[in-house]
Amino acid sequence: MANLYNKTLKETFLPFEFDKEADFEKIIVELSEQIFGEESIYLDIKKKVRGGDITTIPDGYVLDLADPMNPSLYVIENEIVSHDPFKHIGIQLLKFATSFDDGKQTIRKFLMEEISKNDDFLKKLEKACSNSQHRNIDNFLDIAVFKKFKAIVVIDEARPELHNVLEKINADISVIELKTFINSKKEFMYLFDTIYDENEDEAPKSKESKAYSAEDSAKRRARRAKCDTIVVPAREEGFKDVFLGQNKWYAIRIGAAMKDKIKYIAAYQRSPISSITYLAKVKDIRPFQNTNKYEVLFDGAAQKIGPIKLKDSKMSPQCPVYVEHSKLQSASSVDELLEY
Repeated sequence: MANLYNKTLKETFLPFEFDKEADFEKIIVELSEQIFGEESIYLDIKKKVRGGDITTIPDGYVLDLADPMNPSLYVIENEIVSHDPFKHIGIQLLKFATSFDDGKQTIRKFLMEEISKNDDFLKKLEKACSNSQHRNIDNFLDIAVFKKFKAIVVIDEARPELHNVLEKINADISVIELKTFINSKKEFMYLFDTIYDENEDEAPKSKESKAYSAEDSAKRRARRAKCDTIVVPAREEGFKDVFLGQNKWYAIRIGAAMKDKIKYIAAYQRSPISSITYLAKVKDIRPFQNTNKYEVLFDGAAQKIGPIKLKDSKMSPQCPVYVEHSKLQSASSVDELLEY
């Protein structure tokens, strides 16, 4: 694993490995708003959930409230890389996925109990509910809980063996990697994914800095939560051979919260074309070759659109970005689609 160097502090941070899962979980709790979003509720509760003949104890739950019209619940499994990916992680998640439907009433009950004990959590839930079309927080919470099973594994190092095991489980399970680094003064730095990958696409608003403010991240996350179309940048050869020739696109990073939102995929052809030119309906999204990336299969051949041109070259997508399908036909530019 690479080291990190802080130029301002003139300090080198080395990779740090946890001996105990409990110590790793404390960091996840501390960083929960950064990983899952400020609007989210991370519930660090370990209670038995019985579904049929199976009893499980998840490490926690996340309520994603970034899109109040479509709240979601994730079962959380926190792990350190020293744990066996099959015997420990795989079997646990298989149990969760199998027993989830029968245990929803129990989960719904203790989630509401725990949220009611915490004023900040309750305010978040009430605010999200007020911005939705649901009549009260009980109904709002039902919408999140009574969906298909979704889980997230938060781990300090995601190896191919883990992805191989998770691919065998027929369930929506994402992996978030949280790496820890330490310097000579016992100070820590963290490198982690987020469920929306909201800091990975458009150029920052400030031309003087490449850093995103917390406000920018929140706005970008809120915009992404409403999107249903992934736009992938493509060079000419890959575009013709794969996007048009094979009706698919692969090795795509997709945030945990975006997988079930994506209904369409569009191609942004890089310079000199610099435009969104083709669109296809999505048939399926599958894990790609034991990595933390995905392959998107099309429902038929991609259709020509636009072109929707890029105005500002500094806004040229370097990795997948997300837009709303309903705005594709009326957008005057790629830049307009990415505004937040």
